[in-house]
Amino acid sequence: MKVVFINSERIGEGDDELGCKLMGSLLYSLARTAPRPDAIALMNGGVRLACEDSGALDDLRLLVADGVKLYSCGTCLDWLGLKERLAVGEVGTMNDTVAMLMAADDVVSVG
Repeated sequence: MKVVFINSERIGEGDDELGCKLMGSLLYSLARTAPRPDAIALMNGGVRLACEDSGALDDLRLLVADGVKLYSCGTCLDWLGLKERLAVGEVGTMNDTVAMLMAADDVVSVG
């Protein structure tokens, strides 16, 4: 099983606008390139990607439609006041995340 672990709404440090553009480009390509991951786990600021008004929603919806499991950290959504704004995927727990990571053959961390 291949898991993509995303812990930010942007890639890298430095210019935040560039980092957000890079994350958008990564998700766009991930949704349109085979093979796809089996699951994506969103943590911390990464949960914003799956919420209303995110520019990544179309790409995340494509991935989910292709069978990719998408989990957003419930604690993170609560902390950031975003639980009611989740637009795609499921609310996950830390137990879900740990089980997914431990069952994975390969984990790609982005953020």
